[in-house]
Amino acid sequence: MDIFWRLVLSHLVADFTLQTNWINKIKMEKLLGVFVHVFIHLIVTYTLLFPYLLNVWFGLGKIQLKGYLVIFMICILHFLVDQIKIYFIKNNIYRDNTISFLIDQIFHFYFIFIFTPFDNVPTNFAGEKIIMIFSFLVLVSHTATILIYYIEKDLNNTSFPSFDQKYFMIFERVVLFSFMLIESKIGWILVILWILQLYYMKFRKVVDISNINFYFSIIISFIFGMIARYYL
Repeated sequence: MDIFWRLVLSHLVADFTLQTNWINKIKMEKLLGVFVHVFIHLIVTYTLLFPYLLNVWFGLGKIQLKGYLVIFMICILHFLVDQIKIYFIKNNIYRDNTISFLIDQIFHFYFIFIFTPFDNVPTNFAGEKIIMIFSFLVLVSHTATILIYYIEKDLNNTSFPSFDQKYFMIFERVVLFSFMLIESKIGWILVILWILQLYYMKFRKVVDISNINFYFSIIISFIFGMIARYYL
C-alpha cells in the first residue's frame, strides 16, 4: 500500500496544492498549460516514488514494467482526462461544475488504483503513516477549498474566494483537523472551542464566511480527522 498512498499524495499535491490560479487559467486557454500541469505531476510523482522507480511493478510475460514507466503512463492518462474535460467544457458539452470536478477526480484516482502494484495488502489498506497524514492534510486544505468553491458556485453562483478568504479557511480546517488527532478529552475540548471561535468570526462578520463554507469545512475536517485517528 506504500506505493498507492504515495501516488495518492503525489496526485493531491500536484493537482491541488501546486495547481495555481495561473496554471488553471492557462490550462483552459492553451494546450501548453496542460503540458505544464502534467509535467508538474510527473516531477512530483517521480520525487515521492523515487525509492520505487526501478522496481518492477507489473510483469506481462517477458515484458517488465518498472515504476518510472508506469508513472509516465499514469501521467499520460492524466493528460488525456484533463484535455477531454477541457474540450467538453469549452464546447458546452457539460458545465464546469461540481459534477464535472468529481468525475474528473474519479477518473484520476481510478487510474492510480489500477496501476498500483498491490502486494500483501493489509485489511485496513494502511500505508506509511506520515504519507497518509500529509494526504489527509492536502484533502482538508486545498482539495476542500476547490470542492467547496464548486458547491457554492453551483448553488449561489459565487466567485473563487480571495487570497485572504482562501487561506483563512485553509488555516481553520487544518487546525481543526490537527485537534482531531489529539486522542484525549483535551482534543475534543479544543475541537469544540475552535468551532465556536469560527462561528463567532462568522457571526461577527470578521471574515466573510458563507454557511456552505462554514458547515462543509467542519464536516470535511471532522471526517478526515476521524479517519486519521483510526490510522494513527
